Amino acid sequence: MEFIFRLAGSDDAAAVARLYSPSRLPGSPESAGEFERMAQTGHAFLVAESGGHLYGAVRFRDDEGIGWFDLLVSARPWAGAQLVRAVERGCQDRGLRLVRTRCEDWALLEDYFARLGYLPIGRGTSESGEPELLLERRLPLLTVREQRRTDAEAIGGLLDEDPWVFEQGARPGWFVASDGDRVIGVIQCADVGRGLARISVPVLLAAYRGRGLEAWMVQRAAEYAETNGFHSAEMDADRSLAESRKALEERYWVLDGQVWKRVFFTPKSDEYDEQWD
Repeated sequence: MEFIFRLAGSDDAAAVARLYSPSRLPGSPESAGEFERMAQTGHAFLVAESGGHLYGAVRFRDDEGIGWFDLLVSARPWAGAQLVRAVERGCQDRGLRLVRTRCEDWALLEDYFARLGYLPIGRGTSESGEPELLLERRLPLLTVREQRRTDAEAIGGLLDEDPWVFEQGARPGWFVASDGDRVIGVIQCADVGRGLARISVPVLLAAYRGRGLEAWMVQRAAEYAETNGFHSAEMDADRSLAESRKALEERYWVLDGQVWKRVFFTPKSDEYDEQWD
């Protein structure tokens, strides 16, 4: 089942309460009124939705550079695990490297979270006096870097092309977005002559689209163009870049019809001379 993950609002109060009511999780909103009070006092909930129905929910927050989640509930297989992954993606996008949660000290729960990459780092007692585990996962770092020979198969899959040419070594002007060691996107900066660079539309795996990585990848390719002597760059105004418009404009890209254009700054000759006098 495919889920959409989004923040829960007041319109979801009754549906969220129905999810939590059978769970008996301590501190969970088991009525619509409880959920609304929690939402109004700074508690944020992420929900898993499919076909207009809610199948899972989790509460999350940031605290001193660490992401936290709890009150995880699922009414369909995989909804809970995918909610945890959605929380992790949000933490990555905010630059957080650690995610923690607490759960009851049961072997089944420990095994469940272990399969999601969480390890116990402490034991304690909950507010109700029950033993609980403190679990933690270090998130992979999102990066945009130069292409390597070992990225060939992943790039071939993203572009639906034969990876042979990438297996021969690093190709100038090719960059990949990676989630830890996993390649999740690719972009190219090509020379089309007369000082103009052509930047391809970023290609990303579906789970990583719309998270701001597109603008980051374009910026990395533009930096390559600028430092390699190109006076300007162009890129197709693909629909996949619609949500990145503001971020691109902040990076000096200008939308001209069906093309994004950027002119790289070149100091005037007198400014250049003064700098080196």
